[in-house]
Amino acid sequence: MDPITHGVVGLAIAAFTGETVSIASPYAMGSLLGAVIPDADIIMQVKGDYSYLKNHRGMSHSIPFIFLYSAAITAVLSLFYPGAALLKLFIYAVSGCMSHLLLDITNSYGAQVLWPFYKKKITLDLLLVYDPLLIIVALAIIIPSINSKIHPLVSLIMFFAYLSARYWMKFYVKKRVKENFKDLGEILYIRVLPSMIGLVKWHFVIKIKDKMVIGELNLLSRKIKIIEIMKNLDKRLFRAVKNTQVAKFFGEFTPLFHIKCKKTDSGYEYSFIDLRYYIAKDFLHQSTAVMNENFRLVASAFHPYHKTRNVEI
Repeated sequence: MDPITHGVVGLAIAAFTGETVSIASPYAMGSLLGAVIPDADIIMQVKGDYSYLKNHRGMSHSIPFIFLYSAAITAVLSLFYPGAALLKLFIYAVSGCMSHLLLDITNSYGAQVLWPFYKKKITLDLLLVYDPLLIIVALAIIIPSINSKIHPLVSLIMFFAYLSARYWMKFYVKKRVKENFKDLGEILYIRVLPSMIGLVKWHFVIKIKDKMVIGELNLLSRKIKIIEIMKNLDKRLFRAVKNTQVAKFFGEFTPLFHIKCKKTDSGYEYSFIDLRYYIAKDFLHQSTAVMNENFRLVASAFHPYHKTRNVEI
């Protein structure tokens, strides 16, 4: 989720418990700071997109770290609000931090919430990165003129109903996709992901014996659109690139990617494609590895957000 969404949800937590959403309330500020502080890993951006995306939502988004963050927030705010109850302030900070982790695992990027015991990013693939309904529900809890007419508990119930609806949508899409592609052979793997744009659009990735099918299902039209069919890479070509730094980085960066390879006049050009995000008729994050005829690496680059952006690896 984006920082604005996290911050609004943090304030909604304070408002839901009866705290005044104001800079005068140390507990509202504690919840707000807790809700945004895990994204302090943006400091890695000073080293560039490569370092930032490699480390984003890693250990900084883990349960052990939220207690460190909360302790730091409590210590700092206690200087500005000397009359605040420290335990209560700490609980609000923890609540804000926990909301951040829970929201981040609802979208496709996920987070290493169980670090250091489990280092893979956990994801539920339910919400959009920028989910408008989540913002609406949070604001309904915060704004006095609304929460005086609609009880915050009703707004909270509406949000959980929305989550349940998203889960049903995902289940329905998975079922439709299985039925539609069953004639292609045994489906070894299927993942359904929320579209980056559109509440009723879902993307899917299917792995069959010799290929991967990437597509989209619009729940309004109920039509399935094939985005691309990618054939598995030849084993010899895969062995040549699998131990390169770019391959290792991409494997850590995303659990869902595909590798293409094309022959060039001077060797081979590999393309690594993150299949989680598809927008404007292309995949959001990609990498390139160039090898000569003897499969020696000549150059490699990461293309965050667009193919025209190049970060050397």
